[in-house]
This record gives sequence, C-alpha cells and structure tokens, in this order.
Amino acid sequence: MKWFDDLDKVVRIILFIPIWGWIFSAIYRIVTYVNNKNNVVTLVMGILCIIPIIGFVLSIVDLVTTITDDKVKVLAD
Repeated sequence: MKWFDDLDKVVRIILFIPIWGWIFSAIYRIVTYVNNKNNVVTLVMGILCIIPIIGFVLSIVDLVTTITDDKVKVLAD
C-alpha cells in the first residue's frame, strides 16, 4: 500500500492505535495481498484481523513495528 507507506510516521502510529487500529491492520493486509498476490497468509491474516481480539493484538504488533522499523512487517508481505 504505497499511499499508506508514504504517510507521515506519526499519522501511521495514530492509525494503528489499538482502539481502531485493528481495522487498519485488516485493510492494510488485504490491500497488500490484492496488490501483490504473492502471499496467501497475508490475505488470511487480513481476514482474521477483522475479528476484534486478533485484530487488536496485531494492531499492537503493527504499532510497535511502525515505531521501531518504520514499516509494517509481521505477516504483511
């Protein structure tokens, strides 16, 4: 998702705050799969992120990786 990766780091951190971040985690993974179509695990994790508990945990992981490495890395290839 080029448009998301081009956003300012602070905006991406705000989008991954766990209260609503699970939605963005799901959207990010699903759109990444649609754009690349190379990793079905990315699509499955995107669909699972729609479930709030799983999405909540992954949004925390996405938040941490965005803060530390400036990119979403876990199961979002």
